[in-house]
Amino acid sequence: MKPMIGLLSDVLPIGGYHKGPYMVGACVFGCMACLLVALLPQHLVSIAAVVICLCCTNLHFSTCDLLSEANYAEKIQKSPKHAPALLTYVWFGMTLSGLAASLFSGSLIESVGPRTPYLIAALPIIATLIPVGMGFLEEQKQTGQDVQETRTRYCEQWEVCMLCFLMFGCSVVLFCCGLIFEDPVVNAIVAMIIAAVVLISFSLVLSPLIAKFNAFVLVSNIVCLSTSGASFYFYTDTPAQYPEGPNFQPVFYNTVVGTLGSICSLAGIYFYQRYLSSWKYRDLFLFTQMLASALGSLDVLMFARVNVKLGVPDHLLVLGLSVFEPIVRQWMQMPSIVILSHLCPEGMEATMYALLAGCSNLGGTISSNLGAFLLDRMGCLPAGKIRESAQFENLWVAAAISTVLPLLVQLVSLGLIPDAYQNERLVHDRSDATAGSLLRRWWGHDREGYADATNSQVDSPEHADPEKDGV
Repeated sequence: MKPMIGLLSDVLPIGGYHKGPYMVGACVFGCMACLLVALLPQHLVSIAAVVICLCCTNLHFSTCDLLSEANYAEKIQKSPKHAPALLTYVWFGMTLSGLAASLFSGSLIESVGPRTPYLIAALPIIATLIPVGMGFLEEQKQTGQDVQETRTRYCEQWEVCMLCFLMFGCSVVLFCCGLIFEDPVVNAIVAMIIAAVVLISFSLVLSPLIAKFNAFVLVSNIVCLSTSGASFYFYTDTPAQYPEGPNFQPVFYNTVVGTLGSICSLAGIYFYQRYLSSWKYRDLFLFTQMLASALGSLDVLMFARVNVKLGVPDHLLVLGLSVFEPIVRQWMQMPSIVILSHLCPEGMEATMYALLAGCSNLGGTISSNLGAFLLDRMGCLPAGKIRESAQFENLWVAAAISTVLPLLVQLVSLGLIPDAYQNERLVHDRSDATAGSLLRRWWGHDREGYADATNSQVDSPEHADPEKDGV
């Protein structure tokens, strides 16, 4: 839904504002949904009503999340040298809030039931209206002429609008196939077809700089094949179910490991800002992928039970991984967010950020389907049954494949990443998202735009316009 929300907010401002009114409406719906789930008697709430309420809460989160991202993408375009610091501030706060929610939600559900957290969640949702109402978004009211100019830009770049509808349609197809078909082969085939359609479509209609990085992110996410469907049972099966396994208690696996991971994520964000925010994109992506693959190899050793033969306790190895993996994950995520913010042309921040981030998320969904197919081929189909040790015999092979593939893809596609520092401007002011695209060059409409689009990565902080470099 995010690309559709972004398109709507960009071309249909309410009262001259693109973001504030939509965030207010989303907060009202989200707050009402939480209150209904929390306060209505159970006999008055049907399953369909609960699903609708949960959809409203997700719509609230998606809308506020996207428009906030578009807002800081706009700030980054005006002051690119502050991009790493700004995003560090934003994500540190989000991670810290998520940690607090994780710490308290479990005890709340256990002590007062599953409805109370929804009542509490209504408070921060409605509190969002305070900064929005006080003008913290710093939106400039658009005149009728400004709105018309924006709509004219979108009409000229109609390909971007088509991508929004394409993303929405592909997401619906994936969702419906997951509900209808239980066969992982069918879901994997559908996922690969959608991956090809999205990759080709985005590569054809977006400008070369944006299309290349989008292709890199999409393919990189797709090949990170998820094995979590089997690894969850590997860690949590009881001795009766998997005698040779780690047999972790739910409190340790969910609470201890989860909390430690969140704390280390905060450390990862800090170390990124302190030591890695001045690196070039290519160097940082390659470095972090090498670290991730090295840590992934430790998972392979655990699934093969090599650590037990070497005398390394399962608890110690998992605690070590839960310290370092979140840190490396943040180091991989932060430059991706920085570059996505840099690639959003002025006046199209919400739509372009939603498209690029949505494409990345779609890659993660496709990787889950392909990971399920891989586990099925490997015979790794645990279900928490008694004596299912045989289901884990080839899990290490699946983990090895999901560890090696991302590194190989990174090595062969490194040229798709901009060879620039994280505080450099990547697109010019008022540049088009489709300038110099393959489709336009084939049609002969934009041959001159190709040179501009491919050479737009030139503005370093030392050459930025000081009048446009305010925070």
